[in-house]
Amino acid sequence: MSSTKDLHFYRWFFAVLLAVSFMLASPQAAFASEYEEYYDSYWRPAEFVTTVNLNLRSGPGLDYERITLLPAGSLILVVEYNPAVNDYDYAFSNVMFGETQGYVASRYIVPRAQAQHVTSVTTQEAPQIAPAIPAEINGNIENISWWTMRDDGIIPIGTTIQIYDIRSGLTYYVRNFSNGNHADVETLTVQDTEIMRQTSGGHSWSARPVLATFNGRTFAAAIHTMPHAGSTIHTNGKNGHICLHFLGSRPHNGNRSWEAEMQAAVTQAFNSR
Repeated sequence: MSSTKDLHFYRWFFAVLLAVSFMLASPQAAFASEYEEYYDSYWRPAEFVTTVNLNLRSGPGLDYERITLLPAGSLILVVEYNPAVNDYDYAFSNVMFGETQGYVASRYIVPRAQAQHVTSVTTQEAPQIAPAIPAEINGNIENISWWTMRDDGIIPIGTTIQIYDIRSGLTYYVRNFSNGNHADVETLTVQDTEIMRQTSGGHSWSARPVLATFNGRTFAAAIHTMPHAGSTIHTNGKNGHICLHFLGSRPHNGNRSWEAEMQAAVTQAFNSR
């Protein structure tokens, strides 16, 4: 009799245990079902588009070798998506560009269906290799507040600054004569002016991501190539100065759209590491 009672007890016990397990598992099943579309969209190969000029790297991090530079609007196949949780997160996703596989910063890619604002989509099979960043500055790029740079004397008036244009791979030199909402700079020589003009195919207001090196340090920055307003160097083949922006700097005229364009270029420069 004792063994029969024991058998009934164990059956009852395991039935209760099974019921409790089922109840505890139910919310998890609901959770998975709720996010089924998310997993379908982001954890299987899916078409995405780059929103900026974006480095394709050999591994999931800024310290990995750069394979190439993907132009803004490039169509990529995401093999494994790792979402960025905030504006400062450099989560990386595993992607294919044509037959080339690598990793890109997730914050700069969007599903193709959400990329209506991208005017053109690049689908080339063989990406062009971007100009290599000079070895002496590669991997040592700083991105600190312009106001700290200005107020702490990191960039004194009269500083000669090496400008490395990331998109073209060309280098020229400028000097700052005013530090206000940003640095007002001028090319040093006629040769520097011509190189600057070559970077954008002529004088242009378009923001360009650059690396600014001076006093042994390199900073992410943005610049345009359109001379305007006043100048102090009159032997460089142009009239007027150009604007050099750093993290958090602002335009003199308060144009928020222009400010956003410059800051986006600063971010691209920092991402070029």
